[in-house]
Amino acid sequence: MSTQVWLGILFLALIVIWIVELYWVARMAEEWGRDALTLVSGAAIFFVFAAPLTMIAPGLVERVGDIWDAVVRPLGTRARRRRQSTPRLVMPGRTVFLEQERIRIGRYPNNDIVIDHPTVSAYHAELVRRPDGRYELHDRESRNGTRINGTPVRQAIVKDGDQITLGAITVHYLEGSKTLEALNRGGVPIKRR
Repeated sequence: MSTQVWLGILFLALIVIWIVELYWVARMAEEWGRDALTLVSGAAIFFVFAAPLTMIAPGLVERVGDIWDAVVRPLGTRARRRRQSTPRLVMPGRTVFLEQERIRIGRYPNNDIVIDHPTVSAYHAELVRRPDGRYELHDRESRNGTRINGTPVRQAIVKDGDQITLGAITVHYLEGSKTLEALNRGGVPIKRR
């Protein structure tokens, strides 16, 4: 094969690697609670070094992303506003955006949100979106119970900033960006029901 063919194959392989890295950066941004559009925009310019630079120098990647965000602000603002207003559960190691009508939570792998911990029941709880858009938490006859802000519940409407405890695992229910910022600064104060 000629040198041109080898260079073409190499170039295609690098593009595939780049696309996979950008997808990974977007997924990690959601888990880290950061704006995926800004992080991917900042990482894209670094081509095949997108993922390593995001891990090594996330601040640099975010600054570059902010520049791109300023250039394409109308698209970035709409996407960020939509993501910040989407309810989510923040738990150790990940953030899950709640975009379904019904979300099953438990230890078994066929739940929508799997929490693999011995104190979490197989089918522990369920979040159901009400017609008014709020989510209601239902305990599914769990062995170790479900609590919101320390109070045992069988069924209750969750509010922004609530701490939901399933067995021994606590997750935060967030709706707005201010609550997420407070959580990133060290926590959200517990509100008693």
